[in-house]
Amino acid sequence: MLDLNNLFSKYKVRKLEPEDCSIILDLQRGNPLYFEYCPPQASIKGIIDDLSTLPPGKSKEDKYFLGFFDNNQLIAIIDLIASYPREDTVYIGLFMVDSKESGKGTGSSIIEETLRWLKLEGYSRVKLAYIKENPQSKHFWTKCGFTDTGIETDNNRGRVISLVKEL
Repeated sequence: MLDLNNLFSKYKVRKLEPEDCSIILDLQRGNPLYFEYCPPQASIKGIIDDLSTLPPGKSKEDKYFLGFFDNNQLIAIIDLIASYPREDTVYIGLFMVDSKESGKGTGSSIIEETLRWLKLEGYSRVKLAYIKENPQSKHFWTKCGFTDTGIETDNNRGRVISLVKEL
């Protein structure tokens, strides 16, 4: 189990719950480009699904759908699956920053700190995938030091490129 007390000093970080759906929806609606490449559009139903969806063989104890708050304002969300697909790996299912924070280095800073934290927690790699047609995602994750695994697959939202970063 990941210890959230070891994560961040700049932001308040906590697990997000169904009662947080309205603030998550506000953040997501500010990012229409993401949903252009990864439909359907942001919705309460989609958020509830995201809060509980797990890959096969994982339990709710492995899922960390976290919110990052600055002065009680939700500025970013990240969905982490611990020990997936291997014991030494954490999978990022979703990462999104409030559009008002775009271009300020907020997203890169949060990912950098998250990767440091995951390494302290004993993990040695992080995996994720992005929709192939989304140049914004490719640029962001490459800038954060993730590299293409050479694996390209179809999921229920489109063609995805798998990336990895060794910690």
